[in-house]
Amino acid sequence: MNRRLFLIIFTAFFLFACNPAEIESSPDNTNQGLPSPIPSASPPPAAVPETPQVTRTILTYDQLMNNFDPGSPVDDGAFSMPADAQSSEHLFEGRLELIGEDSTGDIIVHRGDPNVDPEVYHLPEFSFEFVKSGDYFIPKQRGLIITDHPNWNYIIEPGRVWQEEGDEGYSRVSFPFALSWKGSNAIFNGVMTFLFDQSGISKVWYQTTQETTVSFSADLWGQLDAIYHTEPVNGADQIREAFNEEIANRFPTKPIEQLAEDYPQIDAAQFGRGISKNHLTYYGFVINGINYVSACPTRYGEYAYCEYMRAPSYSTAKSIFPSLALMRLAQKYDPLAPEQMIKDFVPEAMDSPGDWSKVTFDHTLDMATGNYQSAGYMVDEENFGTDPFWNEEYYAERIAAAFDWPHSAEPGTQWVYRTFDTFIVTRALHNYLQSQAGSEADIFQFLVDEVFTSIHIGPGAHTTLRTKDNNWQGQPYGGYGLWWIPDDIAKITHFLNIDKGTVDGEQILHPGLLAAAMQTDPDDRGVDIDSRSKYNNAFWARVYDQSEGFDCEFWVPHMLGYSGIVIVMMPNGSSYYYASDNREFSWLAAIRESNKITPHCPP
Repeated sequence: MNRRLFLIIFTAFFLFACNPAEIESSPDNTNQGLPSPIPSASPPPAAVPETPQVTRTILTYDQLMNNFDPGSPVDDGAFSMPADAQSSEHLFEGRLELIGEDSTGDIIVHRGDPNVDPEVYHLPEFSFEFVKSGDYFIPKQRGLIITDHPNWNYIIEPGRVWQEEGDEGYSRVSFPFALSWKGSNAIFNGVMTFLFDQSGISKVWYQTTQETTVSFSADLWGQLDAIYHTEPVNGADQIREAFNEEIANRFPTKPIEQLAEDYPQIDAAQFGRGISKNHLTYYGFVINGINYVSACPTRYGEYAYCEYMRAPSYSTAKSIFPSLALMRLAQKYDPLAPEQMIKDFVPEAMDSPGDWSKVTFDHTLDMATGNYQSAGYMVDEENFGTDPFWNEEYYAERIAAAFDWPHSAEPGTQWVYRTFDTFIVTRALHNYLQSQAGSEADIFQFLVDEVFTSIHIGPGAHTTLRTKDNNWQGQPYGGYGLWWIPDDIAKITHFLNIDKGTVDGEQILHPGLLAAAMQTDPDDRGVDIDSRSKYNNAFWARVYDQSEGFDCEFWVPHMLGYSGIVIVMMPNGSSYYYASDNREFSWLAAIRESNKITPHCPP
């Protein structure tokens, strides 16, 4: 691809932290054009055969069967399953193969270099297995899918199957998918649709109309020939059973505007405040066991599969991956695991110009190793022009670059934000796990098996970015490289903020480490960022008090990601989150509104 575009995207994607000065910088009296909340969902009426269906004008039978060139993406609402849709009478089980991906496709660049290489226009090769269960269309392979494309990887999510009048007896499918920029956390959300029966398939229309990334924004769309390979899918019954469990374990949701009805004392418009509408992916508020979720806007209307819209983690991964992995290791194997020395588990430390002789896992998670060039805010972190860490793809070169910093302070005394250190501690945790569980153990898979699965995080989040070794299946990055849907965030925050790291009464996470991260241990606030902010076990925290209108002093732990990813967990048990890509960080209004429901200060 265009080298200039690659460097722009690559550097921007790896800025992961947020300047504390920006956190509350949005004026309290502004509202930057939030999307209208999704209307209250009413149960679909009972099927009445005499009721005529609305005539489809977008993605019609003729358009899908023949060449269709509208010159741009179409309204995303055209991918939604109508309320009066008929059940599909056709079975889908087999492989969907697209034809001509490398030569078909159009693009409109909205932000970034418009002179992209032709490969960026085109989808990676698509040939994947799906099964039908009821009116759901379920991909066999979930999570990040590594492709041979020079720029794009896939994430494929479950869709729907139905029949409509006007489709000549064919069944109609639509399903969400996403393109992730290779080696980065950025993601472009889209949808595919086609018609099929037991003897044939239409062309497939695809489009991506929304993304979460700070430097490159574009619509991609096209129509491709396809082949439906009808064949048994290995493990099809297990796929259906696992998906049924996934649906059953979804966190309860309501549309965000329902907040005003459930809690009349609050101003629901304060949630989502300060985020530019055209840069918003989604936002939500979790309280009393309900996830109040916004709509998912795109440049072409509301996304048809908001529940599966993926947003990048960026640095929220630091809190949820290596931090929770250490908490689980300490609870399962040894409570003294945080005090293990980096040098004992990452031999490359011996070649560092810094001093790692006294640096522990805990120091490294706290961004307080004492090995850095400048204590200035983000000076080391954003040194893209000269530091090779950001351009290295293989483990050996990346770990060498991560250690290539001088000794400047004693461990635990100076906070300096450095994604390099998160990569180091992730490797240390990986090697520590292997010392306990054997050489085949993998630290991210450990997190999935021991934590994600326990709290019913779906398989779409069971993969992570890794180094390029073994076809991008090397060392997990740790500091970034996960993707969230609203359901994931609701479950994680409830697990941390309400269940206190327990599952069905069993303590999964080490309670002391979790209490420190969640600021419920007044004797362990963490390392100073400034006079009002701390950093502890890869979680940020800020203090609020009478100067901001509250009745007491309290701490609010949170997770942050560079583009504008915010996950805030409040002392009253509520959580507020949003994903955006204009580097807007503002949540004080949400803390104030939540306080009206249940005060953050004890009576």
